Amino acid sequence: MSEVMCLDEIKAYLKNHPEFFEENAALLADIHLPSPHGGGTISLAERQQLAQRDKITALESRFSELVVNAQQNDSTANKMHALNLRLHQAKSFDSIEQLISHDLPEMFDLSDTCLRIWVQPLEQSSQANLVFSEISEVAKTWVASRTQPYCGKPPAIVGEDWFIEPAASLAIIGLHQPNLFGFLALASDSDSRFYEEMGTDFLNKMSELISAALSRHLALP
Repeated sequence: MSEVMCLDEIKAYLKNHPEFFEENAALLADIHLPSPHGGGTISLAERQQLAQRDKITALESRFSELVVNAQQNDSTANKMHALNLRLHQAKSFDSIEQLISHDLPEMFDLSDTCLRIWVQPLEQSSQANLVFSEISEVAKTWVASRTQPYCGKPPAIVGEDWFIEPAASLAIIGLHQPNLFGFLALASDSDSRFYEEMGTDFLNKMSELISAALSRHLALP
C-alpha cells in the first residue's frame, strides 16, 4: 500500500510541478523505457515522439476512411437521384419492373434482383409477370416482421426462383404504401457487400421511392 501511495505522490508532484522537467532536462535523456515497437529500449523523450507519431498515423488513417466513406455516400446519393428520375419517367408497371430487374443491378453493382408483389396490378396485361408469383405465408410473415431492411447471408426464406445464381449476400427491403404489399431483394456475389451491421438509410430511401412508383399501378386496399 505504501508503494502505491508513493507512486501517487510522485505522479501528483510531477503534475503540479511541470518546471521539474525543464530544470532536469538531462534526466529525460537518461531515462530509458522499452520501445513500444520492440527492439530494445529508448529514451523517454524518444518514446513520447513515437507515441505522438503513432497517434498522428492513426488520425491520418481515420481521416482517410472518412474521406472514402464520404465519397461512397456521395456516389450512392447520385445513383439514388438517377433512380428517382427513372422511376418518375416510367409510364407503366412493366417499365418499372424492367428498370428494377435489368437497370438496377447495373446502377448499383448488383448481381441480380428479385421483386415479389402479392396484390393485383391495375393493368390486366401485367398479371402474368413473374413478380406476381405465389409467395409463401412464411416469407410474407418474415418480411412483415422486420422493422428495417435485412442485410446479410441469404435467409431460409429465399426461394430457388429468386435469382439466376445463388447470392453470396443480399438485402431484402419491404415495400409499403402504406401497408406491406411486397418486397425487393438485392443480391450480390460478394459475401461482404451486405452485412448485418451496415447502415440502411439508402435502402430505406430506395424502398420509399420504389413503393411509391409501383403503388400507382397496383390495386392496393
